[in-house]
Amino acid sequence: MNHFFVLGCPRSGTTMLQQALNRHSQIVIPPETKFFYYLYGRSRACAARHVERLNGDLGIGLLPAAEPVRNPGEGRALFAEMARQYVQRLGRDGVAWFGDKTPEHTSHAARIREVFPAAKFIAISRDGRDVALSLSKMPWIECNLYVGMLIWNHYQRAVRRLREDPAIELHHVRYEDLVADPQRQLAGILRFLDLDYEPPVAEGYGNREGIPERELAWKARALDPIRPERTGNWRRELSGRQIQWLEHLGGRELTREGYALVGANETRFSPALATALTWGLSRLVLHLPLACLAQEITACVPRRVARNA
Repeated sequence: MNHFFVLGCPRSGTTMLQQALNRHSQIVIPPETKFFYYLYGRSRACAARHVERLNGDLGIGLLPAAEPVRNPGEGRALFAEMARQYVQRLGRDGVAWFGDKTPEHTSHAARIREVFPAAKFIAISRDGRDVALSLSKMPWIECNLYVGMLIWNHYQRAVRRLREDPAIELHHVRYEDLVADPQRQLAGILRFLDLDYEPPVAEGYGNREGIPERELAWKARALDPIRPERTGNWRRELSGRQIQWLEHLGGRELTREGYALVGANETRFSPALATALTWGLSRLVLHLPLACLAQEITACVPRRVARNA
């Protein structure tokens, strides 16, 4: 099987895209594996804990490695065994592509290409104001609106670096374009994967495969039909000042991605915004495992990406 990886900031539509592509007869995408975040290159104890989580989420019986998995060949073999067991459990024949949808992998494309030099990548971007609003409502992260915008900035810059790297085979799609015209956008993604278009990818809905039970509380909308009404929540729910502060923090990336600003030029960095950021960042750091924070920081250091053989 070939491999592709769906990247993008959390709450940017990665699950919606996963569910759509999962409806293609030649594609399989399991629940988020976080393979290159919690397993590959990590300690034996951390990897063993993650294998246990993978087995529960994917319904497989993967055995933990006796030693830390830090060699590309070992990583490739373990990932392939994970994929084989998952596809076998589903009873699927004729699978051409095994996909992985893990937002945390966005900063780790170099690590992925060490293991899979021929991998393809699909990146999705969404208006950072909508992402920040959505992140502030999530039960799995301690995040206010303004920290949410900083998180979006981090992921968006990672996506931009990948788009600018000629060595990486990447297809980029905007969330707003995808929900406005799913047939056209998904057909483009399938051409990128050298697959024929199948109507269920855009027209189907309701498939639960790929979403663990515990995540339905915040991913259930991905089971609904793809509709254009999913955009612009920030316009309806945020105050003028909140929008201005968000645009002050993320205006450069928003503009680069083609999102129009409505008030950034009228706002300077204020003590009130500084206080909101400091409070939000403190709460985030207190609830975020230090190992995860270190991984994201080190992933931002420029690194030579493996070239195709």
